Amino acid sequence: MPAAPDARRDAWARFVKRVTDNARTTRGWTVPMIAEETKRRAARGNGVSVSPATIYRWINGEWETSPSADAVEAFCDTNDIPVVAAFAILWPGKTGRAKVPEPMPIDPDFETLLRRLQDPNVSEAEKYHIRETIRTLAARPASRERPTGS
Repeated sequence: MPAAPDARRDAWARFVKRVTDNARTTRGWTVPMIAEETKRRAARGNGVSVSPATIYRWINGEWETSPSADAVEAFCDTNDIPVVAAFAILWPGKTGRAKVPEPMPIDPDFETLLRRLQDPNVSEAEKYHIRETIRTLAARPASRERPTGS
């Protein structure tokens, strides 16, 4: 049975307080410094930023809806804390993000085209023609006839 929202809120507040206290003790980081680090990481394409106000709301247990998984992950990554620990508090039974489905197999012809588009030895003019041909084919209405032979 999942924990009651108030129990989760209180447990999350204690968790965030422990993490920020540890960051202050071990790294000399304040809450605004933690937030700034999440902002720097987000600017490099590593997640989202978490504002100081958000972190203070978490510490004080003053949030109406659960924090976003992205914000929790950014907070944990910045503080070198396994995100699983936070997820276990906020979403009991959830140990991580949903698994990314396996990619569908790619037709060998498409693999050839992709290789040519990525090959530095193929001229830009040739790459342009490949892309334009693909766009033209993609814009064609779907045909119900199946080709014979091949």
